[in-house]
Amino acid sequence: MTNKVVTFLIIGLIVGLLAGGGGFYAAERAGLIGGTTPSGGPQAAPNPDEHDDEEDHVPGEVHLTPEMLALLHLEAVEVRQGSLRSVIELPGQVEWNTDRLAHVTPRVAGIVLTVHKTLGDVVKAGELLCVLDSREMGDAKMEYLSDLSRFEVAKVEFEQAATVFENTQKLLAILDANPTPEAALNQAHELEIGQNKNKLLTAYTAMHVTRRTFERARTLLDKGVGTEQDLLEAQGAYETARADYVSTREEIVFNLRPNFLRSERDFDVARTEMRNAERALHILGLSNEQTAALAARGAEIDENISRNMLYSPIDGVIVERHLTRGEQVDTATQLYTIADLSDVWVMGRVYERDIRLLREGQKATVRLDAFPDELFKGVVDYIGSQLDADTRTVEARVELPNPQRRFRPGMFGMVTVFSEGAADAAGLLVPLAAVQRVAGGHVVFEFMGEGEFRQVPVQIIAKSKDFAQVSGDLKVGDKLAVGDTFVLKSEAGKGEMGEGHAH
Repeated sequence: MTNKVVTFLIIGLIVGLLAGGGGFYAAERAGLIGGTTPSGGPQAAPNPDEHDDEEDHVPGEVHLTPEMLALLHLEAVEVRQGSLRSVIELPGQVEWNTDRLAHVTPRVAGIVLTVHKTLGDVVKAGELLCVLDSREMGDAKMEYLSDLSRFEVAKVEFEQAATVFENTQKLLAILDANPTPEAALNQAHELEIGQNKNKLLTAYTAMHVTRRTFERARTLLDKGVGTEQDLLEAQGAYETARADYVSTREEIVFNLRPNFLRSERDFDVARTEMRNAERALHILGLSNEQTAALAARGAEIDENISRNMLYSPIDGVIVERHLTRGEQVDTATQLYTIADLSDVWVMGRVYERDIRLLREGQKATVRLDAFPDELFKGVVDYIGSQLDADTRTVEARVELPNPQRRFRPGMFGMVTVFSEGAADAAGLLVPLAAVQRVAGGHVVFEFMGEGEFRQVPVQIIAKSKDFAQVSGDLKVGDKLAVGDTFVLKSEAGKGEMGEGHAH
């Protein structure tokens, strides 16, 4: 048996004997404590009729004999002043980074036709996952093709109406210059107008010809060659032709703008309906490329028009799959869960007393139960804003790189967060080994002399791995006991309970 083991057995014996009703007397008789008088002679047995010095005992003071001191390991460490690098330890659990998580659900109800990816597969964004057969998707595609066809017709009619409107105005400007019929025909040769061109040029030519006949008849009459009857007939024909040209022109001008505006309205309506049908397809999950491909095959009889292809929205790994071939699914069915495993979150719970020590951006280390011999570095990137009423804690999140995909949700571990103390936050620093927990909080034991100790209540402000910053009745340079302070705690406790104390 080693000396250390013997020492602790003796200490335990002392504490046990002192705890009994007659323990103090038995310990003295055993020669373990208080075995001699101040003069060196044997100490007389206590007389129960004599008054002892219990009432002189000061609460919180501990007095140990030299023999008992010799059995204990107690060292003195001075109280010093400085700033503390706080260490906060939090129980943590690995979770998915939900910013890098995607749930795949269909936007239309249907039946699963084919399953292309399964649990554990690595997928790229845009890669085909599965194919559904959906009546709703087929109806939406056919509606789009119908609206597309009407739009194309309306577009042609509008473009034609715009051409007629523009070229008719050009022809009217040509005729306003009063050219010869031959010149007017030549200038209007390339103008696409339709029937308005024929009407205007025919009426204009008739008017121009009858006017020349009328002028010739009047010249002949002035020379005495023609007759007045010829003049009157020529004048009547000219007036009739001119009236026909004016009425034809007015009719064309009157209908020109309304016809153009009507075609423009029909075109706008058809375009809106077509675009709304295309938007409906986008709502159901089709991309611009897919709708363009559908439009290109619009004239074909497509037996796959009801097919609905679902693609991966992100790069990642399929971590959940909930579909089988032939299964009926709807918009509430979660078919896949895909996770980007490049990093994960470790969620910890911070006690209320430690919240003030925590800041976003602080460095942290994570030790997981699955990898006990490894330490992983991360950063605190989120601190909850609401305190849990039951646990009196808030959430703290550490983002942990996961390039090798070793970390899995549900893993447990311990998160250690390091907080540098500010220069103006310097205070009294004591070793954690000097601090004992008692019912009222925490205490330290100050060396007052040989075998003399004073119990000092302290409040822990912050702590690191080895030290605690405290407040209490201490000053820099005071010497505190470290080592077997649990014996001092026991002696102080017995004194406060009126059980006596060692001399």
